[in-house]
Amino acid sequence: MSSKTKINKPNWLSLINIDSVYSFDRQRQAFSLFTMITIALVLITYLVIINHRIYEPILTASLVSVNLTIVGCIVYFIKTKQLNAIALITLMIVFVMCLALVSTGGKENTALYWLMFYPVAVFAILGVKLGAWLSSAMLLSCIVMLYGPDMGQVMYGEVEKTRFVAAFSLVLVFSFIGEYFRHRSHLAIADITLEQKQHAYTDQLTGAPNRRFITSHFLKLAASRPAHYLPLSILLIDLDNFKQLNDTYGHDFGDTVLIEFTKLLESQFSATALKARYGGEEFVVILPQMTTIEASILANRFRECVQHHVILTDKQQRVSLTCSIGIAQANHIDDYDSALKQADEYLYQAQSQGRNKVIFAHGEYVSQ
Repeated sequence: MSSKTKINKPNWLSLINIDSVYSFDRQRQAFSLFTMITIALVLITYLVIINHRIYEPILTASLVSVNLTIVGCIVYFIKTKQLNAIALITLMIVFVMCLALVSTGGKENTALYWLMFYPVAVFAILGVKLGAWLSSAMLLSCIVMLYGPDMGQVMYGEVEKTRFVAAFSLVLVFSFIGEYFRHRSHLAIADITLEQKQHAYTDQLTGAPNRRFITSHFLKLAASRPAHYLPLSILLIDLDNFKQLNDTYGHDFGDTVLIEFTKLLESQFSATALKARYGGEEFVVILPQMTTIEASILANRFRECVQHHVILTDKQQRVSLTCSIGIAQANHIDDYDSALKQADEYLYQAQSQGRNKVIFAHGEYVSQ
């Protein structure tokens, strides 16, 4: 007798996603980015209007160019939805703008104050790795400009430079710590959520998907990508005389039969087919992009495989299995329930006509 072990995790688990968890993080990233963009546009516009006579021409031109480029990024995002690319471009622009401010000094040499927000924004928008790289690059660039050779940049006082470097470094470090552990927590939550979903959608005895997976996840996925799934054929399969097997050989042997039957489903139908335990000794197989006629050929081949399959009991008794199958086709996801009901009616006909049959709308396969 085969040992009572679950089948290996099949491909259906890859269909389970936790997009809702990641979508919230993406919303956080987008909100942070566009908040920064809005503030930058308003602030730069204000500074240019108020101080265009005070600023060096190169600084004014740079600020205007920055505004135009940021507006272009917004337009590009609206058309492409490429958030990560826009975020990186925008923060690189801000990077250059900050260095230009440090070089020219801004109004009354107050440029250094505006750089303090940069690590906070870059970690919130780009995450740990890129945030660390850009923030560190900003700090090193500023150190070179402040303590390096005179290349025409504005000179700052020693105390002012030292305090800026110390304060910026502290902001960078604590921004890194906060984002690093936020990211770790987010990944942990995502893993737990995925594990809980997989557990909720898995039949604990056989390891196959359960009815909840079909109604709560698969049908939504198929509705979002109809070209990849429709039409689909539904095979409703019932193990013949399963109660008699339980009563004769015990419930442990009945569990073994269900596990072995699930393994047969996995081996006989392709990876694109969804094989689920529907309840008790009843299983459902969903065949995407397949008509009833095509599905009936596969169903009869499976029926014959089950018919010739033998399971040994603890006492080395040979037990043969048979199954009955009803098949229906759904051309639209909204037709799934009615198609399932039709498949159930055909299954009932197969059972009432002697079992070990495949019945569908255009005919039947019987035991041989």
